[in-house]
Amino acid sequence: MKKPPVSITFLHSFLHSNYFGIVMSKADAQINRTKTARQIEILSLVEKNPGVYAVVDLCEKFSVETATLQRDLRELREMGFDIHSSKNYLSLLRPLSESDYRALLSIYLTSVGGIISFPKNISLTVKQLEERTLQTFTALVAAIERRERIEVSYIRHQDSRLMKYALEPYDIIPGNKDWRLIAMSGGIFKQFIVGGIREIEMTGKHFARSDGYSAVNYYARSFGFFSGSNVFDVELEFDSKVANVIANRTWSEEQELTRKADGSLVLEMKVNSIEEVGSWVLSWGGDVKIIKPAALREYVLSKALGIVEKNGSE
Repeated sequence: MKKPPVSITFLHSFLHSNYFGIVMSKADAQINRTKTARQIEILSLVEKNPGVYAVVDLCEKFSVETATLQRDLRELREMGFDIHSSKNYLSLLRPLSESDYRALLSIYLTSVGGIISFPKNISLTVKQLEERTLQTFTALVAAIERRERIEVSYIRHQDSRLMKYALEPYDIIPGNKDWRLIAMSGGIFKQFIVGGIREIEMTGKHFARSDGYSAVNYYARSFGFFSGSNVFDVELEFDSKVANVIANRTWSEEQELTRKADGSLVLEMKVNSIEEVGSWVLSWGGDVKIIKPAALREYVLSKALGIVEKNGSE
């Protein structure tokens, strides 16, 4: 059996070593949280400065004993990171991958929750799930890890109906205001808002995970969180006063930017949802001109006219 995705492996480990640690004393929970953050910070330092730090240097930097630092290094190696010493100085023998970065960042931001604010997607999901928060996430992670089919009771966001779904769970993805479960349902990959899940039943039945799934590919042309088979070539021209704002952000992995002589900026990208990118275009008001596609122009004009009709002067 192949190993589960890196993100899920780390999340599973972290949930058990830290979330369940909450039932311990506050001091013990703080130790767990500090240990997690320290190990990732050690990894970061060694990656950035190969062959520079010795164990004694890191002990001094993190104010820990040699035995503690050696245990950190051993646990990092057990997690799959080839961090070793050569002539007493530490280096990473295998570069970190993109999936490593995603997993490490997710864990690190959570481990320093007492230092930084939790993102809105965590706060809102906790409000939705309440006392079912840990039960829901740990059950989903376990099912993903074991490739176990589940049955869920789920409130559909579009009509608030309580529905039953038989799912093959693949991944959990954070969004701006929620978390999404990516699962196979009826032979099709679908998204389910985790906060909408009311019950999870583990079936004990297993499934063969598709080698073709990748979160990166699944959302490759998604402007937000919609994933579909349609592909639209979008071309937008932004006025000079907002050109730098657009240029300093990455809106799509496949975007192309062209600066014009008058200071305006043309953004070209491929998306799979007119509605998602259309809502974003509306937020720029008169600072953007839609060059193509016609479907996007029609969508935005329709919404804009609706706004005027509802909110125009009487």
